[in-house]
Amino acid sequence: MSAPADADREARLLAAARGGDGAAFGELARGLQTRVFRFVLRHVPRPAEAEDLTQDTFLEAFRRLHSFRGDSKFSTWVLGIAFNLARNHRARRPEYRYAMVAEDAAGDLAEPAAGPYERARANDLAAATAEALDTLGDELREALVLVAIDGLGYAEAAEVTGVPLGTVKTRVFRARAALRAHLEHAGKLHLLEP
Repeated sequence: MSAPADADREARLLAAARGGDGAAFGELARGLQTRVFRFVLRHVPRPAEAEDLTQDTFLEAFRRLHSFRGDSKFSTWVLGIAFNLARNHRARRPEYRYAMVAEDAAGDLAEPAAGPYERARANDLAAATAEALDTLGDELREALVLVAIDGLGYAEAAEVTGVPLGTVKTRVFRARAALRAHLEHAGKLHLLEP
């Protein structure tokens, strides 16, 4: 289906859902469920808790559907809800840290490395990156995770977090510089080279 056709279909479903059609909202939710679950799982790396938070995200989205103004994509708005729920969940549970999620927990999030050397190198880089992420403050870490790990564009990350676009760009720049410095200090900068 083409992008305009997808947008038209989404607009029809949103209109129906706003009119009280639970099936229309269910269809919207099913289309985003995997993306939202994977997004939450990268912030709350326990699959059962991520599933609960994903469900909570859609319940909250349904309750607040009247407040969706259409200034952003519906998926961005839903990811913003998921982001806030995951952030609040982590805040109540201080043992949570940003961590690279194991492939078996996240499904097919990443392509496996070709051979044992490449897999070992990828594992070393993931461990070093997770350790370096733990050294960042929450604001820098959140911005970097949204852009570099979750794959959001800067504008979408700004919408999700509710901070200005320039602030997101600055935070990502500073976070990348801090990660690079941490990896260099730890003698693991070579892991970034091809």
